[in-house]
Amino acid sequence: MSVRNLKIKIESSPLLCAAVYLILWQGITALMWLFTARLWVLYLPFILSFTLIYPIITCWTGFRFTRLFGVRWYLPFVMIGASVAEYLFVSDATAVVPNFILLTVLSVLFSVGIGSVFAVPQDKKKSKKEIKEEKYKKILDD
Repeated sequence: MSVRNLKIKIESSPLLCAAVYLILWQGITALMWLFTARLWVLYLPFILSFTLIYPIITCWTGFRFTRLFGVRWYLPFVMIGASVAEYLFVSDATAVVPNFILLTVLSVLFSVGIGSVFAVPQDKKKSKKEIKEEKYKKILDD
């Protein structure tokens, strides 16, 4: 299976696409926890990663999925639930106390709201063939 076919398959199924985006988002978040709280115990990388990089990644995930498939209830709830689970079960997550959960909730809801503005429903998406078949019609010919 080529990369193009895999991309088409992922973008045609909302659940599969949500799973891929959630795995990528959670993987990046876990790497940020690992590098900033375990390997480099410095405050500047920790602050930069969770006040700048984490909201950008969270907003990109929510916006991209919502722009492709419209507002689906499961993506925001799973993202917020994952951040709550991280807060409860990752010992280093308590360093940012409730700000981590609040930051996730605000980022997800903002990105889903903005993504819904730019969303194109699946039934209204046109293929390249349909776009080429549309003929230009002059207004004055009527």
